[in-house]
Amino acid sequence: MITSKENLMAMLSGDSPSWMPVCVHIANANNLPGYLPCALLTEPIDRLRISEFVGGDILYEVFSVKRRLPDGYSINTEGDDKNRRSTLSIPAGSLSEEVRVRYLDSPDFGDMPQGHAKPGPIVNTVHSKFFVGGADDYRLLRDYFGAMTFEAGSSAVGREIERVGEKGTVILGGGQSSPLYSLISSYAGLEQVTFDLFDAPDEVISTMRIMQAAGCRWYEAAAQTPCEVIRCTEDLDTNLVSPDMFREYAVPALKEYAEICHSHGKLFAIHMCGSIRDFLPHLADVDADAIHCLTTPDAMGNTSVPEAREALDGRTAAMFRVPAEALLCDDKGILDTFLGSLFEGIGDWRNAMVIIPCGRANPKVIRHVIKSVHERGRWG
Repeated sequence: MITSKENLMAMLSGDSPSWMPVCVHIANANNLPGYLPCALLTEPIDRLRISEFVGGDILYEVFSVKRRLPDGYSINTEGDDKNRRSTLSIPAGSLSEEVRVRYLDSPDFGDMPQGHAKPGPIVNTVHSKFFVGGADDYRLLRDYFGAMTFEAGSSAVGREIERVGEKGTVILGGGQSSPLYSLISSYAGLEQVTFDLFDAPDEVISTMRIMQAAGCRWYEAAAQTPCEVIRCTEDLDTNLVSPDMFREYAVPALKEYAEICHSHGKLFAIHMCGSIRDFLPHLADVDADAIHCLTTPDAMGNTSVPEAREALDGRTAAMFRVPAEALLCDDKGILDTFLGSLFEGIGDWRNAMVIIPCGRANPKVIRHVIKSVHERGRWG
């Protein structure tokens, strides 16, 4: 009988697992279930203990690569619980961004078990102003990323791997995204990047090259840790950018990140939820080992299971995400229909698994999904 860790690694590496893994996704406080024993809600939150409490296979994410900047380079944030302002400073000048903070209360599940409580609200931030406001600002951004180095906390990762043991796999999160996604999500915004690629392409493209080099330094540092899997977040989809834009400005960076991971014997996983069907032909060029939180049409995406299998089978593992809305609505009927369709499409495809986005869902419903997947996904 193989262990849960061995089974997960077999699925991710293209071998033959004995059962389909099903894991909760608890990367941060926004991903916590709707209620937990009070002892699990004390700070600092222990996400491994929470994963063990909820159940399923363990895919435990750690964050241990720290950014280092020389003297004179910094990002400082000030503000309150509703509005924040960050200033990016380098010796040649500074840029600023402003974000609004919004809170979404946890749902009410009625009478909770004795000794349990709801987590705090889900925290969302929305940019009202990005760092980059015009083509001249990219010069400062290039200087900032060019000065950036990274350091990995290997000993801390090793301790977490010991804690998990054979119960599951530790995955190193926080991986640098493509420069295109970083600019759109964090530094310039979609509209600014689109305009500047047309009006000042040299400024944007030269900045992307320096950001990609910084990203490579991150992955070189990450590869020094004992983690076997490294994950980046690349939440681009075709509602934001065209497949051609993705191919030209995201794929080269992702491909280089994957090559660094593979050169050190690590697996490379990309978190991409949303409408990515038309990206799949280009993702083949990246040579990623897994797509994390792949979303089907009934889970707010547009990639059917047969389309995913045709594009990925034999090359990249698919980590399918359960519809978060059905989890929050406590609707086991919708969830059973989703799982039935998922298993019908997967068939005998063994390099596939299920990811459950806990985000304030009822633990009873989460466990219902786990039980259903384990009952159906047994291959012996």
